[in-house]
Formats: sequence, structure tokens, C-alpha cells
Amino acid sequence: MSLLDVSLDVSAVPLTPAGAGRYTIELARALGKRDDLTLQLIARRGDVERMAALGAGAVVPAVPNSTVMRLGYERLLLGRRIDRLGVDVHHGPHYTMPTTRRTPVVVTIHDLTFFDRPEVHEAAKVRFFRHAIERAAREAGCLVCVSQRTADDLVRNVAVEVPVVVATHGIDHDRFQPMPPTPGADAAALESLGLDPLARRIVALGTLEPRKGVTTLIAAASPHLVTGALDELVLAGQRGWGVEEIDRAIESSPAADRIVQLGYVRDDSVPALLRSAAAVAYPSLDEGFGLPALEALACGCPLITTAGSVMADLCGEAPWLVEAGDVDSLSEAIAEVLGASSEELGRRRELGLTQASPATWAAAAARHVEAYRIACGQMSPRDPSH
Repeated sequence: MSLLDVSLDVSAVPLTPAGAGRYTIELARALGKRDDLTLQLIARRGDVERMAALGAGAVVPAVPNSTVMRLGYERLLLGRRIDRLGVDVHHGPHYTMPTTRRTPVVVTIHDLTFFDRPEVHEAAKVRFFRHAIERAAREAGCLVCVSQRTADDLVRNVAVEVPVVVATHGIDHDRFQPMPPTPGADAAALESLGLDPLARRIVALGTLEPRKGVTTLIAAASPHLVTGALDELVLAGQRGWGVEEIDRAIESSPAADRIVQLGYVRDDSVPALLRSAAAVAYPSLDEGFGLPALEALACGCPLITTAGSVMADLCGEAPWLVEAGDVDSLSEAIAEVLGASSEELGRRRELGLTQASPATWAAAAARHVEAYRIACGQMSPRDPSH
């Protein structure tokens, strides 16, 4: 097939990327390695150097730096700028798309919590993203859903009039693997975070916000911290919306002094943190994909996550599964992990490595290219849930 010219909107990627921001960065890197397309990154005017460092393609410094101005620019002016670039297709990786444009557009839908769980988001964001998703489902050339569960939720909540491609996230297996890159590297990384490499800890990774189940985790882990079965509970993630509820849960815990908030942890330290864990807990109420759970498995870590979720879909029989928001269930799972035999831990570890190994960003990029070609008429979708 012919060479594709693609523009990718990276203007919403924050300085401390997590979730959709990490997805956008990793996708850009993977697309930049392909020889069947050229990539132009639509960036904020003050973010050119950071995006150029990805080495993924040409950087177009078009978007205003402030959030309000950025959203206004996308709605009113970005479509014209993309048309002038002459690309074959434009990709909006975070639910939204330009209002007026001739260029075909692909839009990524990460999850449908704005419809299914509006209470875990700010009301203004619920209104904005519901409208954006409904519009993309009518007007985009193709939608990318990050999991089959998200694709199913989309069809259940929204009238979808365009093709849908499921493109699951990848893992950087060079970083997320069971062994540290060099002897002593993990201990050094942990010490740089102010952590004792020998401590027995539960690690939770992700933005601190209501849907991540952090308050449930604090209540479930506290008895094990009090008895000394655990040395610490480590919360690694930037503070998000609704974090005051988490602050109150920590203050009221009988083991408050053993709950460590690291804030945002740089990418190069995350694998060491995961490998140090007696268990990684990811008890989120709902996710579109839940990449930290799969990355934990890639590091050979015991994982506790939510039954009936996309994490359960992706992780197979490797994790201990708990009911969403159930303190007793989560506390029991922590006790099971801490008391598990070496044989059981080894069995689950091998299952986890097997589940994680096929997930690569190169494979994710290949599925996105299918979506791009569908959007610009170079490929026909195979079925409605392609």
C-alpha cells in the first residue's frame, strides 16, 4: 500500500504523563519506527523540544499552551491547519476531534466511564467528553477502542455510525521485565525514591482519584500494616480530582505513618518500584485498559486487581481478583498473597509473564495503521467491531 502521511495530536500530553498521555507518547514512538508512514506531531507551542525528543516525526508547534485556549483552537482552527498540512489522516488520541476539516479523522476512545460512572469525574468533564464521544461516533472516519470491553461499552452507550478498530496497548518489554537492567539498579532506584529496598510493601500505581479504588485499598491494607505483616503501602501517582477523600482515608487509618505517597514517579523508576512489591494492587473500579496491571505482570509481580474488569480480561488467571470497592475481599486477597507458597507465587508469575508477553507497542501501532487506512478509504473494515 501507499505511504501514509499522518498527523497525531500530542497537545494534551501533560508534563507528567499517565494514562492517555503515556498511550499517546508510546504510540508516537512506535509509529515513528514504521516505514509505511510519515508522522507529524501537532504540539503546543511551548512543548516543541519535548516532543522532538521522541524522535517520532516532524513537530508542528500550532496549539496554544493554556488548556482553555487549546480546546478552543482544536474546535475552531485545528481542522484548517491540518488541511493545510495535506496529511492523509489525522488522529485525535483523547476522545476529541476538530470541528471543521476536510481531512479524515481517527479518534481514540479510552473508556465509557463518562456514561457508566459519571460520579467519578468532575461534572464539567462528563458533559464535555460525552458530547465529544457522541460526535466522534457520528463523524470520525474510524474509532480506535483500547480494548474489546471499551468497544462493547461504546456500542451499548452511544449510536456508533463509523467503523471501530480495537487496538490494545503495548508494554515496553525492555523496561518492564522481571530482572533489573544491572545488579543493584533497583536498590538504587528505590533509595532515590526514599524507600528501603528490603521493606515488604504493597504498591499502587496510578493517578490518585476516586475511580482508582485507593480508599478501599487503604482500608484493606491498614490491618496488615498494623500487625507488621506489611511494612508500608506505597501510593505512586500524581494527585488528581477528588483526592481529598484519599487524604481523609489516610488521616483516619491506624497505620497512617506507614502509608507513603510518592507523587508522580518517573518512567525509569517505575519498573524497579513494581519489582520491589510483595504485591501490586490495582483495585480500580473501572478502566478502559489498565496498563499498570499488565506491566506489573511483565515484571513478574504478584497482582491484585478487580474482578469483572478489563484488567481481569487481560490478565487471565495470573492475578488475585477482588470485588470492586469491597474492603474485606481486598484485605483477604492481600493476606493470601502474603501467605502464598513459593510454588503458588511461581505459578502465578509464569502465568503473568505469558499473559504480558504478546503486548507490544509495535503491535498496537500496526492496529492503528489499519484504522488510519480505513478512515482514508484505503482499507475496508472487516466487521463492525474490527
